[in-house]
Amino acid sequence: MDIESLEKEFRKKVCDEIEIISEGKDRFVIATPFTFEDGDILNTILKKNGAGWYFTDEGHTFMHLSYDDLDFERGKRKEIIDSILKTHYLENDNGELKCSVEDNYFGDAFYTFIQGLIKVTDIAFTRRERILSLFYEEFQGYLREMLGDKCIFDYKDPTKDPSGKYSVDCYVKNDVPLFIFGLFNNDKCRDATITCLTYEKWGIPFTSIAIFENQEDINKRVLARFSDVIEKQYSTLTSAKERLPDYLRKISILS
Repeated sequence: MDIESLEKEFRKKVCDEIEIISEGKDRFVIATPFTFEDGDILNTILKKNGAGWYFTDEGHTFMHLSYDDLDFERGKRKEIIDSILKTHYLENDNGELKCSVEDNYFGDAFYTFIQGLIKVTDIAFTRRERILSLFYEEFQGYLREMLGDKCIFDYKDPTKDPSGKYSVDCYVKNDVPLFIFGLFNNDKCRDATITCLTYEKWGIPFTSIAIFENQEDINKRVLARFSDVIEKQYSTLTSAKERLPDYLRKISILS
């Protein structure tokens, strides 16, 4: 392998601050200026696989992100990361991110690989508020597509609660209104519990459903109290998409 020519190609495709360092047989470390938020360098290695070559992070990216207790194995963050990997032709091999070199296009493959790693680290550090907003966008979009103008989001009772202290994430118009809550943490679960109890106290009839971002994240005691007041719950939005339509037909909200 002509290292000098390869360096020139990488510098042309990506940036000038690239150096290739040989480490053992058919293994090359690619030094780049790209880092995590804490300054740690992204791990980029070129290795041989039979007759071909591939780029790999040798599992460093996900391992580094795990130090900050970021959950990218499930939920919305996983969905976004999986989409990034697919777009950038990266394979997740048990936590090791790989990109094969096709037809000796080393420069193009390296550009795709490094861009994919950078986007993975960016989305992994996305502020929690943005991840939650994505959950609510999908939550609202799904219900709006299925139920149309039957939905009123962030509903507040005009007589009993004009200030919206006990708001409902999605109010579905029906003979007996349906309340649908989108829940992502303990506080939101407590709020929904209080809202249901308050409407019961006011004597306003309703049926209720909860859709969790990830039910496993909710404290057991908080979830137990909530389960006493909610009529139907789904552990994730994915689960709701699979089973909710049948339930809504059963209770005559969908035809």
